[in-house]
Amino acid sequence: MAYSREEVKAITDKVIDMATADAIEVEFSGGERSATRYANSTITANLTERDQEITITVRYGQKSGSTTVHQFDDASLKRAIAEAQTLAKQRPDNPELMPLVKPPQDYVEVDAALPAAVNFGAAERAQMVKQSVDVCEKQGVVGSGYIPKLHWTDARANSAGLFAYHRYAEASLILTCRTPDGSGSGWAGTTGLKDPTTIDAVAISETAAAKALRSRKARALEPGNYTVILEPRPAARFLSLLLGSLNARQAEEGRSFMSGAELGTTKVGQKVFGENVTIRSDIGNQILRQTPVGLDGLAAKPITWIEKGVVKNLAYDRFWAGKKGVAPTPANPQMSLVMEGGDQSLEQMIKSTRRGLLVSFLWYIRVVDPMLLLNTGMTRDGLFLIENGEVTGPVQNFRWNDGPARGFNNITALGAPVPMHIGEAYDNPGTALVPPMKIEDFRMTSISPAV
Repeated sequence: MAYSREEVKAITDKVIDMATADAIEVEFSGGERSATRYANSTITANLTERDQEITITVRYGQKSGSTTVHQFDDASLKRAIAEAQTLAKQRPDNPELMPLVKPPQDYVEVDAALPAAVNFGAAERAQMVKQSVDVCEKQGVVGSGYIPKLHWTDARANSAGLFAYHRYAEASLILTCRTPDGSGSGWAGTTGLKDPTTIDAVAISETAAAKALRSRKARALEPGNYTVILEPRPAARFLSLLLGSLNARQAEEGRSFMSGAELGTTKVGQKVFGENVTIRSDIGNQILRQTPVGLDGLAAKPITWIEKGVVKNLAYDRFWAGKKGVAPTPANPQMSLVMEGGDQSLEQMIKSTRRGLLVSFLWYIRVVDPMLLLNTGMTRDGLFLIENGEVTGPVQNFRWNDGPARGFNNITALGAPVPMHIGEAYDNPGTALVPPMKIEDFRMTSISPAV
């Protein structure tokens, strides 16, 4: 389900022409979400959702009101506009409401809807399922997989003449394998790929199956501080724990890990992580799927957040930037994210480890202390002991209490970054390029009964 630039502009122009207010904003969102789920060697669900919506915001001075509509006929649009206008007139003034973003905006050209992803449908997913199930059956494990595809269009227009349009498509394959008796579990996957032809269902299935078989009869180790090697998926989740602290307002108001020693100051310019930590938003990256449209319709631009451990930038929205007399930040730290890596493979990291843990998955992560970036969570789906440079056996899962404030000061090796979702879910935007990482002194606090 594709929406061309011309089709979307015709819809947003119609809404702007229909509305009467001091200012009008229109956000368009529409496309197709589809997915195939499989378990017990068979497809259990083949889902396709096609949706479209427009959010209409009208302004009267510093008052604003919004409503969302899914039907684009004239009667539905007029009702939605009337609702937004009524809401706006009833609202109190918003002193933080900023003027409309005006054109021109120099949007980076991003080719994010490759034909291979746009045309990636049920037949292609079924072929991947067949490849995966064949591996699972050969290895004697039970596979539960998920292959989502997103083909979406976002656009923003306003009565000041702005029009921003972006269409993208991506696909993923995520697989958990279990032994028939439920005593072993292994995870493998790749997410957020612009080109689904690069998904290797056989290799992913072989990896997940091998972990499941190897994780049986796990032995309990004492809780304590361990060297850990985080594969890309747990590394992405660990990276995500830092991103909320990159908000400039929270930092300057003393509510963030990035707050300085005195109220109103931040850690910009300070070295807070190790030399090998560089994190940036890379608009236009050829591998990473990202949007060239930033907050409120501003043009998104590349920006470095952390460089060799030094905080270089925090994210200023338009209101806070104006209050502080600085330019708004041209990128969202939650999007288009790249963490630079190194040249070590997982095998090399393992070989250089005297005693540690190989981690496949982190889950049920919750904040403990945002000022310290301290979080808690659990391992699952494959945790293995490393001794003298070799993986020697499975380990019972741990609950951990740690975070990037410590962990990103204890990285001793990094691999090549790969696409991976940073959030809990796999369907939404939020893919980053994340390397596997070796972290020293990681705090495992208690044994977890999860498999």
